[in-house]
Amino acid sequence: MKNIILVSLIIIQSCVAFSQNYCVNDTIVREIQFPLTLDDKTEFFYFNDEWIPGAYPGLVSADSIQKAEVKNDEYGNRALFFTVSPECLAQIKTEARKIWVDLDTRCEFPGGNGKLKEWLDENIRIPEGFKGSERVLVKFTVHPDGSISDPTIFRRPSKNEAVNQEALRLVNALPNFRVKYYIPHLKKSFTYYLPITFKEPGAIFIRGGESSFINQFPEIEPKIKQLYENLVFATAKDPNFNIADICTAGFIERLEKANDSDSKGYATWLLRSGMQDGDDTPSRVISIVPGVDNTAIVNWSDMGHKGSTTFTLVKSDGEWKINNATVPDGYNTL
Repeated sequence: MKNIILVSLIIIQSCVAFSQNYCVNDTIVREIQFPLTLDDKTEFFYFNDEWIPGAYPGLVSADSIQKAEVKNDEYGNRALFFTVSPECLAQIKTEARKIWVDLDTRCEFPGGNGKLKEWLDENIRIPEGFKGSERVLVKFTVHPDGSISDPTIFRRPSKNEAVNQEALRLVNALPNFRVKYYIPHLKKSFTYYLPITFKEPGAIFIRGGESSFINQFPEIEPKIKQLYENLVFATAKDPNFNIADICTAGFIERLEKANDSDSKGYATWLLRSGMQDGDDTPSRVISIVPGVDNTAIVNWSDMGHKGSTTFTLVKSDGEWKINNATVPDGYNTL
């Protein structure tokens, strides 16, 4: 009786911790989005010493658990280990396969993007004599402990070398990011992109051009995501989706011409990895960030293959639309 009570308490505590990280919609589990908090951490659960993606204590009844203990796994993660019968383990695996979990590593500046903007505004040093407004994009590596290294100016550097050096100095001075992993054995470094804007002190800038693109980016970003979900990855079916809402007529025509099949369609593989196969990981957009010169960088995971596509946008009929895109190595440009 005491064992059953103990196991029940462990399950209740585990489920509370688990619910802080996930929200449930029918049989689909979706990761709660940013900002991360100090208490936002992944709980790892093992069943018969096996970690199963999507499996959690709620999939098994208390009286089916033969043993439960908290200890470190072989990768140094504090985890909860359950011992169950082989039949129960098979049932857990069956139920876990019905659950989709986003297993991509997440990271952010402590406190979220709002705090990151505040930090940049407080710490940026505008070079002496700087005139106008300019934005540079810095690419850097985030390590498992949140530390940052190897900052470089991505794509086009500023013609003002003092601006480039200040952008690199800022990134080198960033505090450690918060990093969250969802696979116990997959702790590795990854790439992060950060746009940094320089403005002449005291100057007032009229909206238009580059600033117009940035101001409208909150409207541009979801359209690009819909393009990937409804056409590139085909993971959604939005009856209101129209490729012409985000792509110019010329870009659409080039996508059609690049399609080498007999039927009418688009060469959507040019906007992803171009690989023919991969693992069972669902293809998805990881992030969409603004780049220099009215570009948008889409970081994606395509059947386990990770990469990015850079779109160039132009203003057409008063709206920003995609007019060009980078393609995977080995393919002809659009």
